Amino acid sequence: MTTRLKKVWGLWLAVHILTGCGSYLPSHVPFVQPVQEDEEVKISREFRKEAKKRLKFVSNFEVQRYVESVGRRILSVMGPQPFDYRYFVVEDSELNAFAVPGGSIYLYTGLLDRVKSTAELASVMGHETIHVKNRHMARMSGLDPVSLLGLLGVVLAARSGAGAQAAGAVGQAIAATRQIAYTRQLEMEADTLGLKYMAEAGYDPQGALSFLKALDQERILNPVDIPPYLMDHPLTQERVANVELLIRSMKPDRPGVEAADPIKKIQTVVRLERYESDAVIAEQKKLLSQSPKDAGPSQLLGLAYYSKGMWPEARQDLERARALNPQSPGIDRDLGQLYRRIGEYRLAHEAFARALSVEPKEPLNYLFLGELFEQESKFPEAAGAYLNALNLAPLWLEAPRHLGIVYGKLNRLGDAYYYLGRSDLLDDEDGKAVANFERALKIFGPLSPRGQIIKEEMETIKARRR
Repeated sequence: MTTRLKKVWGLWLAVHILTGCGSYLPSHVPFVQPVQEDEEVKISREFRKEAKKRLKFVSNFEVQRYVESVGRRILSVMGPQPFDYRYFVVEDSELNAFAVPGGSIYLYTGLLDRVKSTAELASVMGHETIHVKNRHMARMSGLDPVSLLGLLGVVLAARSGAGAQAAGAVGQAIAATRQIAYTRQLEMEADTLGLKYMAEAGYDPQGALSFLKALDQERILNPVDIPPYLMDHPLTQERVANVELLIRSMKPDRPGVEAADPIKKIQTVVRLERYESDAVIAEQKKLLSQSPKDAGPSQLLGLAYYSKGMWPEARQDLERARALNPQSPGIDRDLGQLYRRIGEYRLAHEAFARALSVEPKEPLNYLFLGELFEQESKFPEAAGAYLNALNLAPLWLEAPRHLGIVYGKLNRLGDAYYYLGRSDLLDDEDGKAVANFERALKIFGPLSPRGQIIKEEMETIKARRR
């Protein structure tokens, strides 16, 4: 980061602490020309680099893909976008989410824990996507791109209690300015368009209303300890009434996105990542005793046993879940992972084949299948599976990372360095990416077709670092 950027970050980190988008309400003229698209991409990238140092991210593949799939589904009905959207899950109990100019969207596990459906989560993601798409932060702040990047430092400073105490009075004073009316205008715009797009993507628009009402109830019950999301996205009866009116104007028979909502599984996976397996086991056993024909508790109980390394118990419950719901690709993926772990390779292949027959475009299926081939030392097949995952999810860094490793095992070092460079690039590690691309270039040669592609990618990286 340049000296100027460091000074800006330092200044803002010292004087302001409110989290999320819409937290700073300056006294400038409310509408200014938005920063250029390339500047927004730079802001997003620089923010991601700082966020990696200060925030703890959830690395579980299922959670990553779930959130990304919701975001991509909404984007699919919005038309071409000027930049790539990236989605990140932050391990933090606060009910919060925020978006950064240039397409980076962050969701806290506290939000995932508390939504009651994927539709509710889609309403939040649609809302945040509109903040990015319509350049709300640039319109609100009236700052140049470098200062806007500094402003975003307040989100990361929120992880420091000392900074919060130092900046509390300033945040209250800023919130009292006349710009709060404009902030409500932006919130209404994000509500309106976010609802439109989430509904067009097939999510139940009632999820937006139920989420807003849940927030309103939380505000009433806990008026002192206000969640960050309510601080950053002030909730008014006008907003609730607007959403109600919009829903009434829509077709009432719009289908939902999922036959079985995966949110409970994702919430359970997040809890297991926090080592809450014993509590999950107790809860799911109770639910299973109440609903023995429901595949859900059996699946989640199997996942909890899997997290503890209790393979026989995990197998029993996951196989029971599949018997109750034989058409679930999620259950088959879980079984495939279990079978791979205990060395039942034939059964693992059968499970992943069933999952692929239902969801042929789900990159998780190919990633897990690639891991299975790799464990069997079938490296060409593993590379093929990882390439399929990469083609289906080109902004997901796990596929190129796995490709780099497996090509190394195949002694195809040019490909290995190239895909490791691709993974580094997605991870905003420009220096490492260039180093790996240079290694690949020496092997392929600068005049080869692959060499030409690598040179172009390196020039792009170097140009944005100037």
